[in-house]
Amino acid sequence: MGQAKQKDCGGRVYGVSAEAEEQYLSKTIALAQRNLEREKRRVIQLNGDIEDIMQHVNSTGDKEGLFLWNNAKAQLKEAMNNISRHEKARKKPYFGRIDFCDSQGNQEESYYIGRVGIANENMEPAVIDWRTPVASVYYENAMGKGSYTVSTEGTFEIELKRKRSYEIENDRLKDFYDLDVVANDELLTKYLSKNKTEVLGEIIATIQKEQNRIIRRSPKTNMIVQGAAGSGKTTVAMHRISYILYNYESQFRPEDFYIIGSNRILLNYITSVLPELDVYGARQMTMEQLFIRLLYEDWDEHKYCVHDVDKNDARNSIKGKMQWFCELEEFCRRYEQKNIPDEPVYMDKTGVLLVGTGLIHSYLESTPLMSMQSKRLMLNEILYSKYENEILGKNISFTPEEKKEMEKKYRTYYGKDEWKGSVFELYREFLLQQKQRGFDIDTAENSFDVYDLAALAYLYKRIKEIDPVREATHVIIDEAQDFGIMAYAALNYCMRGCTYTIMGDTSQNIHFEYGLNDWEELKKLMLTGTYDKFCLLRKSYRNTVEIANFATEILRHGDFAIYPVEPIIRHGKDVKIEQRSDRVSLIKACADTIIKWQQTGYETLAVICRDDEEARQVSTELGQYVAVKDITGDTADFVSGVMVLSVAYTKGLEFDAVLIFDPSEKKYPQDNGHTKMLYVSATRALHELAVFYQGTLSSLIATHVPEKKHLEEFETDSDEEEEKGQTFTAKELLEQQKADGSREMDQRNYIGPKRIAVAAATAANNSIRTENKQEPVVPVTARINESPYQYGEQPDNRELVVKGHTRPDTSVRWVKKSKTSLAVTSRYGVLTITPVNELCVHIAFSRSAAEEKVAAGEHRVRWTAKESPSVVEVATERLIVHINKKDGSLQFLTTDKTPLLSEKPAEPRLLEDNRTWNFFAFDKNEKLKAKGILATDLMDLDKKARYISFGGKQLRKPLVLSKKGYALAIDSDQTVMFCGIPMYGPYIYTEGRAQISYYFLYGGDHAKNIELYGQL
Repeated sequence: MGQAKQKDCGGRVYGVSAEAEEQYLSKTIALAQRNLEREKRRVIQLNGDIEDIMQHVNSTGDKEGLFLWNNAKAQLKEAMNNISRHEKARKKPYFGRIDFCDSQGNQEESYYIGRVGIANENMEPAVIDWRTPVASVYYENAMGKGSYTVSTEGTFEIELKRKRSYEIENDRLKDFYDLDVVANDELLTKYLSKNKTEVLGEIIATIQKEQNRIIRRSPKTNMIVQGAAGSGKTTVAMHRISYILYNYESQFRPEDFYIIGSNRILLNYITSVLPELDVYGARQMTMEQLFIRLLYEDWDEHKYCVHDVDKNDARNSIKGKMQWFCELEEFCRRYEQKNIPDEPVYMDKTGVLLVGTGLIHSYLESTPLMSMQSKRLMLNEILYSKYENEILGKNISFTPEEKKEMEKKYRTYYGKDEWKGSVFELYREFLLQQKQRGFDIDTAENSFDVYDLAALAYLYKRIKEIDPVREATHVIIDEAQDFGIMAYAALNYCMRGCTYTIMGDTSQNIHFEYGLNDWEELKKLMLTGTYDKFCLLRKSYRNTVEIANFATEILRHGDFAIYPVEPIIRHGKDVKIEQRSDRVSLIKACADTIIKWQQTGYETLAVICRDDEEARQVSTELGQYVAVKDITGDTADFVSGVMVLSVAYTKGLEFDAVLIFDPSEKKYPQDNGHTKMLYVSATRALHELAVFYQGTLSSLIATHVPEKKHLEEFETDSDEEEEKGQTFTAKELLEQQKADGSREMDQRNYIGPKRIAVAAATAANNSIRTENKQEPVVPVTARINESPYQYGEQPDNRELVVKGHTRPDTSVRWVKKSKTSLAVTSRYGVLTITPVNELCVHIAFSRSAAEEKVAAGEHRVRWTAKESPSVVEVATERLIVHINKKDGSLQFLTTDKTPLLSEKPAEPRLLEDNRTWNFFAFDKNEKLKAKGILATDLMDLDKKARYISFGGKQLRKPLVLSKKGYALAIDSDQTVMFCGIPMYGPYIYTEGRAQISYYFLYGGDHAKNIELYGQL
């Protein structure tokens, strides 16, 4: 191809000779060094700015200065993370390269791929990030025809000409390989032959095709991943977080991810790689800690404690089954039935029916996911509104005392604001009932196992909670087979607003009666969405052939089905099996082998014992001969050196060499549970495995299974759709288009085939020109409002009651400013304020990322944003918007701080099933009108409820005008209703999509506001 050259179309093609590659590496290293030094200078400058600002704040107490200080601190944190990225780029700039032509064959391009992107001063990329859409070609495609997908633009057909992998060390190009299949065979084997600590640094370069598909799958779907020991499940999970944060930046933050594991040593091990992947702040916890978190203020760490499930005691295994969860659900249903009376309620004195049995039953059946207490409070609201409606404007004479008594009665008829019970007492009541029914289980007092905690969290959410807290957006569970289905059923109820990536291997369920031995129940529970997916990682990359054969022979003793496994071919030493006559010689032989391994250069070594008690004893005995790491259970970190662990604590870990300590027949009898325990022990080793024992060796190792016995395999779905390279479905593309659009459209300016630029039509030629071809403009048919209700129509009173719900948490958690808008994130969703001009701002709110809107052709507006401890402020030259940080409510003010309009602080907004309610606190005597089709057609809205959208008419934004000089233009193409009746509102209601979207206009009078409205 010759030396690098710039094509007219913008593509680059680089030289392929060794000399050309060395020149490009030298050039890229110099660029990475400049970027690193520039960022270090920025850190020095920011530290100086922070010191100056702090001195000013301390001397003056200036609130704006405090905002600047907070902003500078955030910039400093970002700059420190950037230094980390630049250091990675400087250490090893890239690992791969792809050369391809587009489908027409008229544009040829080359891209170098690295752990992070490297760009020059003009933001032109020298190296692209492995997470970009086009980089998927490196992992997915063989030579020849292929494709890659950009979520907002669809799939691009290409022809791959070259795929090259590099070995770079100490700024030198050691070697490079042209590949037919990425990181397979010789190259992958070369990487895997390295020590464990070195392998971690090569992971991104060796991601396999089936792993890449899982990493890049949409985070808006649930996924269960079955992967054999050594198939890279944990690696995939961590890279998936990095990929999501890179490609869905506006929708996910690191804090939105929960990483769940079975113990702290596993969590510390798997998350140690996250900083290397530019992920900082993801939360990690055990399943027990997650359920404790979901108990909120009810958990008292001084009063209650946690214990492990005694998995040697089969009596309690029922607590992990789906039957147990169903029993708990039924218990709650009966408890709710007892605490919410369904008798009809008649009004005192008049005997008028306020609430009937049918209405109560209908409401309870329509809100199955609400807590009992939320239902009680909502029934109170319904009852009280019926009471108010009955006495409002009617000639019924009540004394003030009678009214006061009835108001008190109907406001709290179904219960007061707080449920006075205890979830712990309620759980003990449930357990005692189960014992009476014949279940032989332990009764919890003040110490709880994971299934007790799951039940307690469910009871809290199902009975007590009235203000749901949004927890994670995406939950990743590793070693998922360790937990029974009951834990997942409780989790699915308690955290139903998030999505899941669940990773595990049923062949490694070492406690056969407690965990999952197949995925069928969990698939039915979690994979209910159209695009949810069960994925299979068949290939095992960890063990040598000799270790893999040894482990498979153990597994063949079991009487259970497994999922298919395909080991890669990497040979090593035979498994060493040796007997010793006594304990002293056994310990000495183990120590001698460990010393030899260390002399060989192995850095991570494990001695695996049957249980924690044996591990503690062996650690003490071995410590007399070799240095043994101090392991203290849940506080332990995965470290280099010698670690003595029980089988349970090695789950998910891998080591350069492993010694299985004394697997005798007594410790490991021939049953399914112990078969899986030994299988797990054997599959922890990367390079060498040894077995030392005294007495009788377990028959799981000592005896061979007859050749005629074959392991039964589960049937698995075909990955034919995935084989076609379809990363996103059509529905997923549409869902993600708005959120991902701006970022990827900018990215596409320099990555992959360029977009066709479409010039705007002009009055002169009335045509659209594309690539020198002219086509006539197709007339645009006027869109029609799809609402079934005509403008001014009066809604039925039943439509005015806001459906039962728990009040969302809209308090401000995070604020992010861009060039055009301010994004304010709460647990409930994202509020986006976009100044359109000095008299108009666009307000949008959705559960994920709200849209930005700027009027077509509008000039760039001058605006500012600042933050105090209680308020976030957005200001134009004529208008101010305040966001209350405590509750997320908006207040619109003039520049002299005169209030114009506020949202209701207690509950500013609600989104539910493609319906929205925006609650406003209009002034008591404020005169509001809705604009009809004609400018002079103004409908009075005072204490009325009316449809203000134009059902069946040409589409236009409903407009509400206030005598105070402002207006609200509602951005909706379906039903919009204004409710000004105090009993139900006031609020503005929309249907059709789960996003609030409106323009706030401040022209000073109706005429000016209508003029502004006409510009939208």
